[in-house]
Amino acid sequence: MKTTTTAGKIPAWLSRRSPAAARLLTAGLLGLATPGCLVRQDLYDQARAEIQREREAGEKARAEAQLARAEAEQRSVQAAAIEAELSRLADDLRARDLRLSEVTTTEAGLARRLDELAAMNEELSARLRNAGQSVGQLANERGSLSAELAETRAKVDELRRHQAAAEARAARMRDVMEQLKEQVDAGKVRVGLRAGQLLIEVPGDVLFGAARAELTPAGRAVLDEIAGVLRTMPEWRFQVAAHTDNDRKQMKSARFSSSWDLSAARATAVVKRLVERGMSSRSLSAVGYGEFSPVGPNDTAAGRAKNRRIEIGLVAEPEQTGPPGPPGETGKAAGAKGAVAAP
Repeated sequence: MKTTTTAGKIPAWLSRRSPAAARLLTAGLLGLATPGCLVRQDLYDQARAEIQREREAGEKARAEAQLARAEAEQRSVQAAAIEAELSRLADDLRARDLRLSEVTTTEAGLARRLDELAAMNEELSARLRNAGQSVGQLANERGSLSAELAETRAKVDELRRHQAAAEARAARMRDVMEQLKEQVDAGKVRVGLRAGQLLIEVPGDVLFGAARAELTPAGRAVLDEIAGVLRTMPEWRFQVAAHTDNDRKQMKSARFSSSWDLSAARATAVVKRLVERGMSSRSLSAVGYGEFSPVGPNDTAAGRAKNRRIEIGLVAEPEQTGPPGPPGETGKAAGAKGAVAAP
């Protein structure tokens, strides 16, 4: 009679997942199925050790799988950020291509017109030659059109240069705003463009006390940050323009005879601080506008506070030469107390 052992009933899934566990279970069942027979201790210990190693290997594999999933998620986030940046750059490139296409279309239209006139000139010349007439006048017209086309092409080139310069200024302004972001967010500094040129505006009350020309500790800290940004552009020239309100009583109590005197002293104090913090004195000039270039009404406290301000404006880019003028306000120079050179 054939005997069926208990070991033959070990589940197949257990043998596949943990051979060591299957061997341990088989040994135990054989020991139970055979009267008077015991499982060898060394086989039992060996099977237990293999089970422990398989368990540790399984835990290590699960940890590695979890780490791989985390790394995959991080790479997915990075890829999404890169894709967004590429999309933004593509939009900027399409906008620039559109502007260049418009200019190129104008140039192509002029070239086609010149070709049409040249063909007409040839036809008329042939007719005039047959009639024995002079073609000098038509030659002059052609020369005039050629000169016009050359002039137009020169203007197109100039427009392209201006566009490149404007884009460079906008990039520079974004860079300055980013570096002064903390001061801008705190309302201590405003960054913008005036007449296409960079302008940094600081409220006068941030830098000075009432009717005073000595920088406050907070004002010096603000100017130190501005100097840290502007001294990275040593080839650019800036003008410090100081403005006041029309409260002359406080000026006289502070021993200033006029708003011009106060504004000139404040502009000079700002220039000196910027130079102390590393800016080149050759890149700076100072001018006081007094109360004569207001941006708000002087009959309200809020309006007077707006008028008390310091403007640090770009007046000459690296390729420009000649003496600097006021930052975008040449028409107001008559109201300023003459430019004060940097020390």
